[in-house]
Amino acid sequence: MRSIRSTLILWLAGGLALGSLAVLAGTYALTRSQVGRLFDEELRQVALAVHVREDWMAPRRVRIARPGFELSVRAYDRTGRVYFETVLPTLPSDVPQIFEEGPSYVDTSDGRWRLYTHVTPEGTVQVGQAVAARDALARELTLPVLMPMLLLIPLLAALVAWALKRGLAPLAETSHSVSHRDAARLDPLPTGGVPQELAPLVEQINALLARLARALDAQRRFLADAAHELRSPVSALALQAQLAQRAHTPAARAAALDELRAGTERTRRLVQQLLDFARLEPGVPAGPLVPVDLAKIAREVVGIYATQADERGVDLGADAPGPAPVLGIEAELRSLLANLIDNALRYAPAESAITASVREHAGHIQLSVVDAGPGIPAAERERVFERFHRLAGDPTPGSGLGLAIVKAIVERHHGTIRLEDASPDGGLAARVTLPAYASAEREAPLSAPSAPRPAPAFARRVAP
Repeated sequence: MRSIRSTLILWLAGGLALGSLAVLAGTYALTRSQVGRLFDEELRQVALAVHVREDWMAPRRVRIARPGFELSVRAYDRTGRVYFETVLPTLPSDVPQIFEEGPSYVDTSDGRWRLYTHVTPEGTVQVGQAVAARDALARELTLPVLMPMLLLIPLLAALVAWALKRGLAPLAETSHSVSHRDAARLDPLPTGGVPQELAPLVEQINALLARLARALDAQRRFLADAAHELRSPVSALALQAQLAQRAHTPAARAAALDELRAGTERTRRLVQQLLDFARLEPGVPAGPLVPVDLAKIAREVVGIYATQADERGVDLGADAPGPAPVLGIEAELRSLLANLIDNALRYAPAESAITASVREHAGHIQLSVVDAGPGIPAAERERVFERFHRLAGDPTPGSGLGLAIVKAIVERHHGTIRLEDASPDGGLAARVTLPAYASAEREAPLSAPSAPRPAPAFARRVAP
């Protein structure tokens, strides 16, 4: 596992080392250039200061430089006859005689030399210096300047390590605080004294803890409500089984078994709704969204509930003539229709009508399930989408999960749902709006309308 502190220290120390080397090279090059210019000027000044006289050759005297003098001087005439030259230091023997004014470089057996030649009518003066001597002087001047910087690198590295340790201390404290959080302790992390750079991370962690707390609380409430809701039907099933067992006549036993069958169906329906709602909980991954014909689903679901509607004396029909493509999960959309129609059948009076209609309008698919039941008061129309919520005094059997499941499915499909009066005389209209599936591939319907099924007595309005 890589350490941020170690990485920063290595990068900073490496950067300081590379920077120091760059400064060393730059300083050496600059010093060498400055020393070269100074010595070039000195060569020129010495060459100009020497006066060539014929009498220097008469006594054959040789000019010897003072101790520490690092310039070699030689004077000669146009024929190459040498007037004089210094002995220490002496120009290498392979340095040619030059008869043009100005500076020049010459490569010799002793290394490279820098020369300055001064031409006069009386003769030529040539002053030279080994380039190696200049480089040595440049190094002597550069190293004392850079030595403190080289010694400062480990001190700076230690200072950076100490500063990083102090600077990253809030991160360690935050990590320590997070390590103490679990399902039993989801209180937010402290934000007092948190550095500005760490504050967004702490805020996001606190938001995550808050979402997790809400999810766990909702899960606990769901389990408690589910246990409460299942207790009564399971107890009723046990009682009905005992009654069937104790029945003394075939008619009493048959009645008890009918009640047991009805109770079993109600319990099965409740368990199925609980499972459906659990799958729709936030955080549970959904299946892939694929193009689905909502009109076809409406016709099929209405057909499934046609027999039940016939038994209740309700005219159930589907007004969905054309294809209505949406991007969705077919099983969930079937559950949405089934819950809306089941809810309408529970409250619709006999000899009334329930219509499930599907239309495409302005880039949206509008699904409506309209019944002639007592409706829902306007003040309760938002609360009925809460799970296990039932209207006060409502004697109709049910779990209070149907509309909660519908709302969860609609939100998962990025749609909206609203409840409103079906007519001034009453009734309820549940209207769902979903985004229509728009694609260049929609040149043909997703599915052709299914052939009309034989309609029961009270399901004659199923659209072909």
